[in-house]
Amino acid sequence: MNNTITLKSGWIKLDKEELEHLRRNIRQIYESEGGNKPFNSHLPNYDELRHFIRYKLNELKKNENLYIKISGQITNDLVPGCTFFKDLFYTKRNAESAQFQEYNIDICYLYAFGKTRIEYRSELKKISAEVINTIPMPRLTVILSSTLNNMFEAEKIKLFLHDKFKINTETDIRNSISFSKGSLNELYQNLQSDSYVFSLISRDYLQNEQCIKELNEFLKNNLDKYIQNTIHIILKDLYTGDFNIFESLGRSELIKYWMLRYEKLEENYKLLKSVQKNQQFFNVLRKELDETKLILENIHKLIDFIRDNKYSILYDILISKIDDYESFVKLLPVKESPIKIDDTLETTYKRIKIPSNNDPDKPEFPPEPFYKPSYPASKTFKIEVPHFENVFMKDESTNPTGTHKDRMAWEVVIKYKTLIESLKYRRQDNLPQMSIISSGSAAIAIQHLFNLFKIPTKLKVLVDKNLNKQIKESIKKIGCEIYEYDLSKKLLTSEEIKELTQNKNGIDITYREVLDPTHDNYYDWMSYEIIREKPEYCFIPFGTGDLFINVLNIVKIEYFYSFASKHDPRFFSDIKTLKNCHFLGASTKNPDSLMDKLYSSFLPSIEKFKNYIQELKNEYACVGSKTDIYYVDEKFIYEAIKIADKQNITYEPSGLAGLALLLQMKNQINPKSRILIVNTGKTRSVDDLLIFSNSFR
Repeated sequence: MNNTITLKSGWIKLDKEELEHLRRNIRQIYESEGGNKPFNSHLPNYDELRHFIRYKLNELKKNENLYIKISGQITNDLVPGCTFFKDLFYTKRNAESAQFQEYNIDICYLYAFGKTRIEYRSELKKISAEVINTIPMPRLTVILSSTLNNMFEAEKIKLFLHDKFKINTETDIRNSISFSKGSLNELYQNLQSDSYVFSLISRDYLQNEQCIKELNEFLKNNLDKYIQNTIHIILKDLYTGDFNIFESLGRSELIKYWMLRYEKLEENYKLLKSVQKNQQFFNVLRKELDETKLILENIHKLIDFIRDNKYSILYDILISKIDDYESFVKLLPVKESPIKIDDTLETTYKRIKIPSNNDPDKPEFPPEPFYKPSYPASKTFKIEVPHFENVFMKDESTNPTGTHKDRMAWEVVIKYKTLIESLKYRRQDNLPQMSIISSGSAAIAIQHLFNLFKIPTKLKVLVDKNLNKQIKESIKKIGCEIYEYDLSKKLLTSEEIKELTQNKNGIDITYREVLDPTHDNYYDWMSYEIIREKPEYCFIPFGTGDLFINVLNIVKIEYFYSFASKHDPRFFSDIKTLKNCHFLGASTKNPDSLMDKLYSSFLPSIEKFKNYIQELKNEYACVGSKTDIYYVDEKFIYEAIKIADKQNITYEPSGLAGLALLLQMKNQINPKSRILIVNTGKTRSVDDLLIFSNSFR
């Protein structure tokens, strides 16, 4: 008896999750059959895959006496063309959804699963239903905690949990005396071992004085209890639009809300105080002013805590993407005791010590036990520059590997400490590897600390194919894995970087999956070291822009703190000086520039950076009017080199970009101004670094 499968023509739209599942299974079958071609922009690379699919379809037709038709017609060659596979695996790889001819998708399903798409998905739903019906549902109690304005979303989540997993829920309205489960202390004290709080975090929540005040107070003494029992469900108005907390500008809008609220209260307070009337109302207003001031002091850290909490999920993802019980369970915080990990990893974990987050008397960099931490960590000294009287240089060449990238490397090590800790709670089976695009300094700095702390991984480094051979050798010699690509071709996504470095399940830190420059803990110590010098003009090399932008982030934070009359302990400046300081990023557009570390064919965040700078200048007026990104004329770098050589300054041309920009702007700056030049340093000999590392074995 003949079996016939009729495939449909026409277009079908698939979402990213389904496409990734299909791609993954095609790749697995392909590799199990001996295929090893990279799936990229080169069409010939898909010929071998097409050959395997053709063979598989012939086997299906032969073994099952099967006919395959497209729109009722038998076609001699059913296999999609190379262009289709290029679109599937490469061109549309990162699209949230994509359209393809339905029969081409069905052919892929037949190859990957032995069934058409409809057959496979129907069977999958049937199996999922059977599994859910046979698995004993957890005896969980979920408390949905929200504000009054978010009851609609809470109700949708309640229905979702009940219909999908038969989980009963209770309601807690945080800003309602009648419908809350008491204070946060009472709520968490009454939790059972099988109870969790699903906290809906929205713009309304973060702008509600009662919610924020209570959460701040509770977290002071109950952080572990909160983390082990709480899932944050972040609502849409906090990950889209003007208040997106995952973007610097959205974060600023939330902080501005509290700043304006504080200013208004302060204005009313002063008015009431001046007329000396209504003492009772005066006392109420005084209390509200103090509470708002406290919120303003802590709102930065609270936003960071919410968006970085590993037990967080976006509202849309929860409702539309969590389809099975296993995925749901992975959302839940771990309440079990930690398990023992490998002794070597335990030693590494204990060795990574963070003396304090922001205590200048307990600095964290350069990291002990290999170096002696200090604040400031690098020296600032006066230099001679023709025409100017007060030029100072902050010299990062004294760092462990000789550049400011050592500060970034330390943040990566701190991240690995948290990754090692996650092994204790069975969140991962092994440590993920990291990938980065680097021209040398960052890669060498990170791997040097990996070597010192004995972190069992090698940094996967993607370099431009035209990078200097000696630099490539140095990157390899220190222990990195090196991969080459023509970086001028296109702007690579994080997924493409991981694919090109054979790190599919790892982490890309090129675009800061780990290190987000909008965080105030990124280059934060160095930023405070810079602004403590109280310059009128500050010149900073601008490559990726991370250092320059983070200095501006710290300036903005301290500007907001000034409204509450409280500053970070590392702040040794004053707001008046800071508001008048011009911060100038020095970069190049010349691909053949001596300042080679500053040139990039693509800089994806440049427009955001420029908008951010305009916001600081025009909306907040917290930096000088000349604050901007400037491009250096090549002739001035040669002048800067002569000045540096004459004064025995350790540098590489890229690190002197700020000095070169000062020379370029000579006629625009008062010769008597206090000027700070940031020299980002020069990478040391890898041989010397290896000798130093080996001395600790």
